[in-house]
Amino acid sequence: MLVLKPEDTRKKNAITLLHLLLKEDGISRVGLSRMTGLTKTTISAIIKGFKDSGIVEESNQISTGNIGKSPIPLHIKADAIYAIGVHLSRQRVETLLMDAQMNIITYNIGEDYKKFDPEEIINCLFANINKIMEYAEKKEIDIGTIGIGIPGPLDAQTGVVKQPPKFKGWKDVPLGSIVQKEYGIPVWIENDANVSALAEKWLGSGRNMHNFICVLLNEGIGAGVIINDELYQGTFNFVGEIGHFLCYEQGQFKYLEDIAGVDVLLHLANSQGLRVKSLKGIAELLQQDNQIAKSIVKKISTWIGSAIVNAIHMIGPQTVFIGGKMVVLREPLIQPIREIVSHYLFGEQAVNIQFSSISSNAVPSGAGIYAMVHWLEKKSSEI
Repeated sequence: MLVLKPEDTRKKNAITLLHLLLKEDGISRVGLSRMTGLTKTTISAIIKGFKDSGIVEESNQISTGNIGKSPIPLHIKADAIYAIGVHLSRQRVETLLMDAQMNIITYNIGEDYKKFDPEEIINCLFANINKIMEYAEKKEIDIGTIGIGIPGPLDAQTGVVKQPPKFKGWKDVPLGSIVQKEYGIPVWIENDANVSALAEKWLGSGRNMHNFICVLLNEGIGAGVIINDELYQGTFNFVGEIGHFLCYEQGQFKYLEDIAGVDVLLHLANSQGLRVKSLKGIAELLQQDNQIAKSIVKKISTWIGSAIVNAIHMIGPQTVFIGGKMVVLREPLIQPIREIVSHYLFGEQAVNIQFSSISSNAVPSGAGIYAMVHWLEKKSSEI
């Protein structure tokens, strides 16, 4: 049995209260006590520390009509910490600025990469972060942390990007330390699908769900997994790598993302004479009821649906959210996925398949949240 030191118990309690304050804006000390079982004395001491550290503020008391002191709503201060969230994708860099209440203040999409080696992409990363930094300086905003969502595999603890598929030249790049050295503030990196799931949990339709999967359909295919309200990463941070589920096609095993990624979809379309440069072009053909486009998308969707069935059987989510670039294809993409899930799902459980409600900027939003919460947790543990 693990025996915690008194200071460790206090840290655990402080982080528990921090998470509740982030999720339940306006909750009172009484509400915190009711939800956690902690004594009012313990909660008051921790909240005092939060207030003294500039993390929490109070608003006016709420009249309940009952005799006695009215509860005082508590809020995470918007300016407790400002975070930059980054999506370092295979085409471009997206960045945003977020406050501690998870409000997005400004958002920037960089130009497509001209070269794909790590040095050139990191230069693009710096250029886009610098734009956010310049905006913040004009607004007298002090940025305290940076979060980066990038395709895995990676080591979130050391900040090293291992060797992402379809990301040429990247092998054991210490991205976290490179960015931290450049800006002198804490930097956290995490798998892009994982932070996408965090964005869905904190800002999207997953707010009131305890267990769900968020699938990211880009050139690579990944999934972030939320179990009992927490991001589940596993021992080696490989959880949710459904793009590497094995599929048997044309007499050999292939990875899912090598037969169903965005790049594969575009290649199939052009090889059959559709002459499209982007998913938008395919979406337009689908609206015109182009049968070739419909056939290709259905084939891709069927492979994705089979992978989602396997993921559901392993994890048991309430909902599977579909995000990433492919969402522009809408119903012709999701309907075959739903049909596969409905037909092959074991048992009588109902699992909803729906598009992500925040897919347009889910990764940079989630990356900002990831870094901000880490920063607040560290600050809380020091109180």
